[in-house]
Amino acid sequence: MTDTVRVLLSAAVLSLSAFAAFAWRVSRTEAAGPERLVGQLRLAQWAAVLLASTGGAAIGFAATQATIPMGTIDVTVAVLCVLLAGLVVMSEPRVGLLVAGAGFLAHALFDVAHRPGGLSDALMPRWFIVGAAAWDLSMSAICFWARRR
Repeated sequence: MTDTVRVLLSAAVLSLSAFAAFAWRVSRTEAAGPERLVGQLRLAQWAAVLLASTGGAAIGFAATQATIPMGTIDVTVAVLCVLLAGLVVMSEPRVGLLVAGAGFLAHALFDVAHRPGGLSDALMPRWFIVGAAAWDLSMSAICFWARRR
């Protein structure tokens, strides 16, 4: 395992842990109280940042592998992630968490499509695709969980 893989794995685990801990803390507040609304707003804003960074990573991979066939599809999906992040920021908290959760879920499914026989699996390392799909799915679950009353 290279140092880069270790750092990315650590970042993924720490970001998921922090996001889940904050979502758990928000879920413990009174459902009709202002603390819940403010907490969900902050969660939605952080989800937007993470969704945009997910798109940014895909754009970076596509830019460095410009000769890979169908790389434009990856860039298009990445730009859609960034646009969804903007929509999350502009939405009310519960709707923003729903949009973010759906965006992470869609991106996880798109990551899974990068298997042999599907979309180009040469754009990103195999370990990154599997890890990104797992991370996206986890983020989606946390977003859906955090928006419940």
